[in-house]
Order: sequence, then structure tokens, then C-alpha cells
Amino acid sequence: MGRLVVKLRYLIIIIYIVASIFAVSQWSKVKILKGFSSFLPEEIGSIKGQKLLDSAFGSSASAMLFFTDVDDKETYWQIISYVRSLPEVKSALGPDQVGIFTIPQGFLPEIVRQLFYQGKGILVTIEFNGSESDPKVLKCIGNIYNYLKRYPDVIFTGSSVMTWESEYSFRSSPFPWYFVLSIIIMLFILILNTKTLIPPILFFISLASAYIINMGTNVFLGSISYLTNALAGALQFGVSMDYALFLFHRFEEEKTKSTNSKEAMANAINKTFSAILGSSLTTLIGFLAITIMTLKIGLDLGLVIAKGVFFTLIASVTLLPSLILILEKLINKTNFYDFSFLNFKPIKTINDKFKFLFFPESKNSKDKSDSKNSFLGLVFSSKNRLVIIGIILIILMPLIIYNGLNIPVSYRLDDTMPSNLESYQSLQKIMDLAKTGDLINVVIPVPSFERFSRFNLQRAVDELKKIDGISLVASLNDYGHPSVPIQFFQQANIETFYKNGYMKIYLKTLYPPGTKESVLILDQATAILRKYFTEFYFVGQSSMLYDFIKIAQVDFARINIASMVFIFIILLFIFFSPVFATVLLLIVEFSVMLNLVFYNLFSGEISFIANMIIGSIQLGSTIDYALLFVTRFTEEYEKDKNKISAISRTVSATAKPILNAALCLFFATVGFNL
Repeated sequence: MGRLVVKLRYLIIIIYIVASIFAVSQWSKVKILKGFSSFLPEEIGSIKGQKLLDSAFGSSASAMLFFTDVDDKETYWQIISYVRSLPEVKSALGPDQVGIFTIPQGFLPEIVRQLFYQGKGILVTIEFNGSESDPKVLKCIGNIYNYLKRYPDVIFTGSSVMTWESEYSFRSSPFPWYFVLSIIIMLFILILNTKTLIPPILFFISLASAYIINMGTNVFLGSISYLTNALAGALQFGVSMDYALFLFHRFEEEKTKSTNSKEAMANAINKTFSAILGSSLTTLIGFLAITIMTLKIGLDLGLVIAKGVFFTLIASVTLLPSLILILEKLINKTNFYDFSFLNFKPIKTINDKFKFLFFPESKNSKDKSDSKNSFLGLVFSSKNRLVIIGIILIILMPLIIYNGLNIPVSYRLDDTMPSNLESYQSLQKIMDLAKTGDLINVVIPVPSFERFSRFNLQRAVDELKKIDGISLVASLNDYGHPSVPIQFFQQANIETFYKNGYMKIYLKTLYPPGTKESVLILDQATAILRKYFTEFYFVGQSSMLYDFIKIAQVDFARINIASMVFIFIILLFIFFSPVFATVLLLIVEFSVMLNLVFYNLFSGEISFIANMIIGSIQLGSTIDYALLFVTRFTEEYEKDKNKISAISRTVSATAKPILNAALCLFFATVGFNL
């Protein structure tokens, strides 16, 4: 393979240029699914309910307006008139619609006060003609948002508003200098560690080409979720930089053994490919395991990143070697191999003092005495090895893994939004001022309205009101006792809660979607409603996250087990040793859990998005490091059958590429965090 790549290097570059141009032309054809509902399967209750609500009542997305000054009637009328004039607004439910806007609060029914008057303000619920992913609805939200800038005392928020603002802030934000800075830092680290100027740039060109081709080929999937679109670059970059680094360092090593650069590159390609094939397969399997999730995001995220890993692997052993060979003269002119940090006296002093920590290279490879005289040689002596392994296996590993599996996970959508979003901050204000965490609709199919028992409805409503955390339950019975004939109700009032064969109950909770309290509320509400209705659906952010949590808890456990089983099988085929494969897998999983535990100690809950992908990123990266180390150790051990000496040479040969890859991943994630 190596000789073929070297021979066809010019053709390979032309192929990648053409493929990249084609991929760019296809990129815009990939539909990005922006709503959170795109994560969920069609058959679950919240999605079915959303469709029923939309078809029966003609509304889907919603938002909240909160007027902090209850006495400022002029501002209320100006804003509410503007909002209702917009064609995308289905309704703006405020106190004026039921004819009680001018009545003092003390004379109002309790249900009206709870529905509209919150503390010292007025709460208005806006319903739109479409979902929050509808471009027309998002444009309408933007128009309302911009109109309200002249009214600083009016709060406009909700999940739909946060969706619009997050997209708007991304499109209109200034040039992401923080990301450019992280790229510059990574380039600086690579340049210092490789002691060359050109190869690090070629690494990025190779990765960028693989990324462009990967995203362009998503056209065959038709659509991907907004989360996949946002994370693909970071994930593909994070788990694949290793391949480029390993190839370059092996090429530098092979040049000292070969007669010319072409032969050295051919050998480097063959040896690197065999070394990283196993790691890339484990990474591929890790991401493909995500596709077995019931959540739809698992399918496109797993496929997209798995494709990305494959394209990067191929680019690292075809495009990158071709670029290096073609630009070799320029690379040689711009290297600075004579540079060393040890030339600086402070660093040299520190190195001399701590030199005993490293394995000294024995002049005689068969002399085992030198390798045992260092600190690490003593630590890894036969006797001490058993003690260290015992401590890790018996005490540390079970403790860390137990805590890692019991990390508290946050499923709140607002936790995934930038905290500087105005709508995010407004949501916190409404939660404090209006005691409103979320608005939930309960949709009940009613085949025959004449046979529908409003007494059962009232019993259900009475029980729902007793649930701790529900601040309001509104239903058709609020317009009259169940014994009052429906003919005495105004048609407009009936259609607020009953339309096209579906009854609606309106719930207001004190807790935001995705919290433990919100989940408990829906658990209790489900148990109550089952006593009175054979079929019902919760609709809203709380219900979608409720379904998401129930599915995700099973999904995350399933993909963790599946990925470990599949990776174990691959490791078994690579090393033909179940013990070796088990130890390697345990070490990598231990590092993942250790990371989660440290995060929990300092940051508390972890976002469900981070919990879903961190294992894949860290597993995909660290398994590369482990396999590179183990493969090189096997190669070195065959030279003299001296384990300590072989480890010494392995550390010397692999420390630099592993450190470079780890530092690049570190600064890449820091850049995205900014």
C-alpha cells in the first residue's frame, strides 16, 4: 500500500481536490433538523400528541410574554395588538380576551388570577401556527423580539424564543476569534513539538479535506440534526488528529533507516496503517454503537462521525503522505531540529533533577540492570507491580467506575444554551417572578363529545391540582360546572379546550423542563389520568424531555455496553489475548470514568449532551494512544525480550506523538468551550 501511495501521490491530491469541490457543492443540500423533536422517534407519546395538537387546534410552538407592570395598560395594548396582527400568531391568550382586563384582581375568580396574573405582573401565552423549527415561525419570533426592544420591562421567552435567539446569535455573532486562537495555539504546539513549520499546516489541510468530504456525503442521509451538525467537526477532529501525528513521527523515524524519503514514507505508511487500523476500528465501532439508540440523534450522529473517522483514516495514509513528499524540500528548509528547550538553563536544571524518573536507555539492550535502577524501574519491579495493580483493581477502579456510573445528569434544555442569551436570562426571571417553569397541554381523544364525562374530567382536574409543583390546572369545566349543559357555553370558550374530536387540559408547573421535579410531576399526572382516560398525550417541552429522559437512560446504558463488547472483540482479534484486551479496555474505561468523577466533584451535574458524547470522544482518543503504545511495545519487546527496557524505548518513541495529540485535543475542546 505504501509504495502505491508514494507512486500515485500527484493523482491522489487531484482526486481529493475534486472530491472536496463536489462535497462543498452538496453540503447546502443537507437539511438541518433544528427542533428538539427531531431527536425523538415518531411513535412516542409527546410527538404523537404534538401532531394531534397541531392538527386539532392548529398550533404548535409557544412563547411567553410577561408584563412586569400590571398597571401599565397602554404598553399592554400596544404590544398585544402588534403580536396579534402577525399572521404566524395563532393566539395570544391574555386577560383582555375573557373580558376581565379592567376588573380589579380581588374580584376575579381564582382560576383567572392563576392563569393571567402572576405576582405583580401579567402573563400572556402566545401560540404560533407551526412548530419551532418552522422558518416562518422563527422569523415571527424574531420580529416580536426586535419590536420589544423598546419595552425593557416586558419579558419575552420560552423554548421557541431560545431556539431563535441561539440561531440568531450564532449567525450575527462577531468572527469567532476564540476558535481561531485555539487553532493558532494548536499549530504553535505542533510546530514546537515537530520542530517544523509546514507539516502541522498539512495536518490541518488533510483533516479539513476529510471533514469537507464527510459533511458533503451527508446528502445521502437527507437530513441530520442540528446537534450532529454542530458537533461533527469537534468530534472528527478530536479523535482523528492522532493518525496524522503518528504517521509524521513514524516517517521521521523511518528516514534514519531508509536510503531515501520515498522508501521511508512507504514504510511509514505500512507501519502506521497497521498500527492505527485497530484504533480506528475501535473508534468506528464506538460511534456505530450509538446508532442502536432509540433516539433518532443516535443514528445520524453515529453514522456521520463514523464516516468522518473513516475518511480521516484514509486521508492520513494517502493525502497527508502525498503532501509531505511533494513539499519535502520546503519542509527541510523550514525545520529547526537543533532547537531544544533543554538549552534554556531553568528547564535543563529541572530536567536534570527529575531525570531519575525516566527509564535510562541501556547501552547493552540485554543488560537488565540499568533499566531497573531508575525510579520507574523500581516502581514496576515484579513485587511492586502486583501491589500497584491490586490497589487499582480492588480499591480505585470499582470506586471510580461506581461513581462514574452514578453521575447526576441534567436534561434541561436551557443548560445546553449559552447563559448570556437574553431569553435564557428572561426564563430565569419568569420562573422567579411568575412562578412558571413550563406550560403543558394534555390532549385527550374524544370520539363522541356528547358521551364524554365532564364529571370524570373534573375528578381528574381535582387530583391534578393536588400534585406538588403544579400551579394551575385549566379545563373546559372552568367555564361551568359539569352539571351545566354544554349548550350554555360560548362556542369560543368550548373551542379553547375542545376541538375536532380532542379535549385539552392546560397545566402550568413551577419547575422547568428536564428537572427531576418536572419528571416526578409527569409521573404522578400519568398515574392520575390513567384512572379516567384510556388514551391521552402530554404536549410541550416538559413532555418531550420526559420521553427523552426515559428513552435516554436505557439508550445510554445500551450503547455503553454494546461499544465495550464490540471494542473488546476487535481488541481480541488484534492481540489474540482475552486478558490483554480486557486490561486495555478496563484502563481506557477507567480514564473515562475518572474524568466524569472529577467533573462531578467540581461542577455538579453534567449535561446530557456531554454525557452522551464524552465517552465516545475520550474512548476514541485514548484507545488510539493505548494501541499505539501496546503495538510499539510488542515491536520493541521482540528485540531483546526485556520488558523494562522495551517499555523504556516505547515511552521514548511514543511519548511525543501521544502528547502532541492530547494537547491538540485539549486546546480544540477549550476553543469550543469558549
